[in-house]
Amino acid sequence: MNDAAWDWAWHCRGLTPTRRLVLLALAERADDEGETCLPPLRRLERMTGLSRRGIAKTLNALEAAGLVARERDECDGSTAYRLLLDHPGSVLDSPGNCREQGAEDGR
Repeated sequence: MNDAAWDWAWHCRGLTPTRRLVLLALAERADDEGETCLPPLRRLERMTGLSRRGIAKTLNALEAAGLVARERDECDGSTAYRLLLDHPGSVLDSPGNCREQGAEDGR
């Protein structure tokens, strides 16, 4: 787990509980840089208690909100998820984004 990714996921605002749960599960599996994670869907199912379909829908929503990007490995077809910690789509008062005004100073 990467502390920066974990903190980022907790500070996201405007997320449904399900989206937050999946985002936290991804953050828990993030690499040392805090961006890339490779959890199989089975692991996400066990971590969250959600169905495969529920996880897929939630990942689609997180991707649409600009919080997550999918990257497919051409060799084995596995999917990596990149947490978009500094992506412009994850800033300031739009639904599902992360850096509300006042979030940095704890307000």
